[in-house]
Amino acid sequence: MTAQLTDAERADRFARLKRFFNNRDRLCVALGIQVTDISLGAATTSMTIAEMHLNGADVAQGGAIFTLADLAFGAAANSHGTLALGVNASIAYTKAATTGSLTAHARETAASGPLATYVVEVKNQEGETVATFQGTAYRKREHLDLSAWG
Repeated sequence: MTAQLTDAERADRFARLKRFFNNRDRLCVALGIQVTDISLGAATTSMTIAEMHLNGADVAQGGAIFTLADLAFGAAANSHGTLALGVNASIAYTKAATTGSLTAHARETAASGPLATYVVEVKNQEGETVATFQGTAYRKREHLDLSAWG
């Protein structure tokens, strides 16, 4: 759907989508995770590691890192203007994170019919990879209503 839009209309859609995710995803709001950038088939999210994100070993909890990556995945999958829902996801944790900030960047790697696949890289403030997430989304036929997010 976004392929038929002008550059200004596309930028407006991405701004609305960013506001939608940053206000409507209640878990991410509670965890302090935000969409910082979105474009066609791609999105970036970030969070600052706080006490609430730490597990019993005093490192960022896997669920918090997964949620950071999942929001990037969801924003990228929904960037086409139709409702997309995750149907499969996996994550590999490669480095512990204890302080600072984390950023997740999702990019679409393939799309065929209603299915699309994404890779998300989660990095710390030094640019080191903390985790790699892979997800598959199913694009429904219904368009996202972003009219309230203008």
